[in-house]
Amino acid sequence: MSAFTPRRRHRAAVSGSALLAATALVAGCGTTTEATDTTSVSVSPAPRTPTPAATHPVHGLDGTWRPINSDSPIASLTISGTAVTTTGTLACPGTLAETTTETPVLTLHCTTPDSDRARGTLKLKPDGSALVINWDGPQWGGVLDSLRRV
Repeated sequence: MSAFTPRRRHRAAVSGSALLAATALVAGCGTTTEATDTTSVSVSPAPRTPTPAATHPVHGLDGTWRPINSDSPIASLTISGTAVTTTGTLACPGTLAETTTETPVLTLHCTTPDSDRARGTLKLKPDGSALVINWDGPQWGGVLDSLRRV
């Protein structure tokens, strides 16, 4: 054995102890005493990447919209938060629900209900310039209204 062996063993033991302490700190492990230790170590989880539908409500719906199709009984659709109003032949108040999804649901509360346009899902064009309402209807699908921002 050489003269440096005890020194190398000491360095290895110190390095091993430091590695063990660092591992325990990263893992959140440690020891505490009952009355004297008031510090605590907490490890925060890594931030999650949220899904767009779950945390990003559909923005850009607020405002007044006019139909592209001239045969629509809706002359204008105004959205302000979850409150909706329509003008034209189908002039009614309404509500917007499921606004945290990519396809919020519009429900009109007309005194004289329109069976073709009572409840529908909204789909906003990515650039925010157009809106499509897919109204609930028969199994094959309901009426569609396409609108542009005024």
